[in-house]
Amino acid sequence: MIRRSVFVYIAVAALLFSGIILPEILGATRNDYSSFANYLSELGASGTSTQGLTNMLAFPMVGISCLLVIIALWHRLPSSGGVRAGLVCLGFGLPLAYLGAAVFPCDYGCPIEGSASQSIHNLLGLIQYPLAVIGFALLAFNLKSHPVWRALFALAGALMAIGFVMMLMPGQANFRGGWQRLGDYTTFGVLAYIVLSTQPRRANP
Repeated sequence: MIRRSVFVYIAVAALLFSGIILPEILGATRNDYSSFANYLSELGASGTSTQGLTNMLAFPMVGISCLLVIIALWHRLPSSGGVRAGLVCLGFGLPLAYLGAAVFPCDYGCPIEGSASQSIHNLLGLIQYPLAVIGFALLAFNLKSHPVWRALFALAGALMAIGFVMMLMPGQANFRGGWQRLGDYTTFGVLAYIVLSTQPRRANP
């Protein structure tokens, strides 16, 4: 029988591949795309050469694998109310945004205003980042007996908040892809590290 930890390793590998490696590979195939200047969502923008692979493979894989990693953390981190609330925020914010981005791709260039799909896409982003920041803050605040985990969650939340704010600054338009990656890639790395550093809680006898 395959041990449950094997599935955790698979979920982590899928998250890191689809969330970090695959977007950079897809971006490198386009002359009109820059990881520093363009959002991740622009890989799935309507009418682009990377739309199909991004919306049918990359984004769904990120959403599903991220949800599986968060579920694993639910069974591995302390079961206090604050920790559970933080994981719920992450579980709704991150997977919802990536799965939603696959269903509601942005228009070319991901403008502030555009099609109905673009409007829903923008709304999902406005849900994702605040929820993720709140989730990380709750985890960092409630894991006082685990200083390393606490510091990593605090780091991920801080970089997610900084990246989100900087993405909205008009003067940072040429770096918005880099700011987004600062938050998202750090998040995936932190989640992967912590879930691999923990063990499932033992059931009470």
